[in-house]
Amino acid sequence: MSEQFFNKMEQVTGVKLNDVQKQAVTHTDGPLLLLASPGSGKTTTLNMKIGYLLLEKQVPADQIMAVTFSKAAANDMSERFDQFFSTVTNEKVHFSTIHSFAYQVVRESLRGSGLPYQLIEGSISDEELKKGWDGPNVPLHKKFILKKLYWDTNGKQISEEDMDELMTYISLVKNRMVQYKDLDSIECNVSQAGTIYQAYERFKQNHEPVLLDFDDMLTYCHKILDEDAGMLAKYQRQFEYLLTDESQDNSLVQHEIVELLAGPQANICVVADDDQSIFAWRGSDVTKLLQFEKSYPGATVLTMSQNYRSTPEIVHASNQFIKRNEKRYPKDMFTHNDSAEAIEIKSTRTYDEQLQRVMNAIQASGDEDIAVLYRNNTSAVPLADKLEKAGIDFYMKDIDPKFFKHWVVEDILNFMRLSYNDKRVDILERIHTKCNAYISKAQIAFLKKKKSEKSVFDRLLDSDIPSYQEKTLPRVKKTIRDMNDMAPDRAIRTIREKLGYDASIKKMAEKFGFNQDQLFSTLSILENIAEGLGTLKEFADRLKKLEQIIQTSKFNKSTSRLTLSTFHSAKGLEYDRVFMIDLVNGVIPSDDDMERFRNKDTAPMEEAVRLFYVGMTRARTNLELLTYQYKADERLTESIFVTNMRRILKPAASGALTGEGLSADDIELGTEIVHRKFGPGVITEYGGDSMGIQFEEAGFKELLVDVCIDNGLLQKA
Repeated sequence: MSEQFFNKMEQVTGVKLNDVQKQAVTHTDGPLLLLASPGSGKTTTLNMKIGYLLLEKQVPADQIMAVTFSKAAANDMSERFDQFFSTVTNEKVHFSTIHSFAYQVVRESLRGSGLPYQLIEGSISDEELKKGWDGPNVPLHKKFILKKLYWDTNGKQISEEDMDELMTYISLVKNRMVQYKDLDSIECNVSQAGTIYQAYERFKQNHEPVLLDFDDMLTYCHKILDEDAGMLAKYQRQFEYLLTDESQDNSLVQHEIVELLAGPQANICVVADDDQSIFAWRGSDVTKLLQFEKSYPGATVLTMSQNYRSTPEIVHASNQFIKRNEKRYPKDMFTHNDSAEAIEIKSTRTYDEQLQRVMNAIQASGDEDIAVLYRNNTSAVPLADKLEKAGIDFYMKDIDPKFFKHWVVEDILNFMRLSYNDKRVDILERIHTKCNAYISKAQIAFLKKKKSEKSVFDRLLDSDIPSYQEKTLPRVKKTIRDMNDMAPDRAIRTIREKLGYDASIKKMAEKFGFNQDQLFSTLSILENIAEGLGTLKEFADRLKKLEQIIQTSKFNKSTSRLTLSTFHSAKGLEYDRVFMIDLVNGVIPSDDDMERFRNKDTAPMEEAVRLFYVGMTRARTNLELLTYQYKADERLTESIFVTNMRRILKPAASGALTGEGLSADDIELGTEIVHRKFGPGVITEYGGDSMGIQFEEAGFKELLVDVCIDNGLLQKA
């Protein structure tokens, strides 16, 4: 009967399944973990499985629940199902996100208990958020509540960056089901984050009506199903068959909800790829997938390894690369697609040369779909600047205007504003601690007491000031005024060097736990945008225009063949040609990834590997990896992942083992070694043609990889 079904479906839909896909479709009773490699047709297989349940097993549609991670993915599954089966059945299957199902459970439970509730999360404008807390008259919204609780706890306003981090922290705590006593296990740079979280929970629970945020949907749902046997039994009876897609993105609480729903029958099909689990920062938990057979004894595990998307060159290299990771299901991705061009690795000297290479390739390309992928959204800003100047339309997958509102950007603009008019106390107040003038809060208060048409610096010089300011104030005044006649890029360099802004950034990073590299990257991007502009006003206008260009790029989705996207947002998508940019150590992997790896915490590095793998497997026919050696004056090393890819693409270049020496394949961050001259040490830096080793007695040394390999200077400890 099943072969008749597959033959009929091939006639109706044009889809021909391979043997593993057919096994997945016909496995209907009991737990099934379907591991789906990139481009292996998992959504098609899942829809065929639903069709099989309806048409062959005669399961009523309302007894089937298909769950996926996002609303967009649920809509996509529903649309594809209609395309396949609208001509052979009128049945409508319930495609849902876990959040929407959880909301249904919570709503039913609260109404049954007679408890009123109110949602406190949704879009809110920056203008609304800037309003002060006004007691009961202020709309009950998550950000307003947290804003007040932060003020109550720390006695000051919360910054935009801290608000984002605090909300991420709270979401992570809920999705990982962390108890109050274990809050310290979740890192957060926001002052008193754990205290604020507990106050936030008390505020919601003590309020009438009950206040709920999006993550409460999950935690409340889990609690209800876990404690209300009647409610759980009702949903277990309603949904006899449960299918979950993109399960590697599920958090612990989401996995737990699915397990409760599956119940003792466990007619559950979990479709996932542990190699594409890249959302740990928002709570996804690949551990539950790796323990699937422990959660469901006797479960069947099938692997869909055939890739229908990419060329053999891309598939082979990606397959070899992901094997860096140890905590994964073993699988070997393959393809029968035609061979095409080899993966290209390009190392440019400078960051600007990298961008220009991408620009040249885009301009020379035909009508193929192109994607430029990067780890951080800020990487898109200078590229968008160049693309717009060249008249090239693009669609940006992630619209994130936060760069233009970042406090570093505001600082630079405020320095420039002060150069136009150094009478403005309000501007000086925002940057007085960042310009080497040693201006105190008391002096700012003195300037604010009385209006004057004199320069703020002259007013301070006319007052009673410490002797050390008698020289610094005139110098700072002159430097700021001179900036008004400078080209914008030179003015930014002056702010950084002569006014001591870089030194100020370093101090703030140390004091508040900011990511120093990201702050300096923001400054480099500003310099890049400023290059070639004539006046400070032109620079300010360009920033404003560029922000508008990026925000409106979302309307180009159907018209542009060029997409700019983070690796995260590109998951599930595919393009003819892919450029992966900014592949340097410190970006991917990040400094934090590498530091934790050195301290034997491998989870962040393994996720960075998966992120890189997701980027590579978006490409159908062409893939180019780009790295560079210098960004502004900073010397960088190519990503260790790029170095790994060089060895995969040209294994002969790795060098053979010389006696007891290490080969290039043995060199990894954290590897303990013995050097013939310097003795025992640990590899702490690795990229390009060099590596850094921290020796026990000789201290830190930077050594050339080829010299060490060719001369057998290194052995494993």
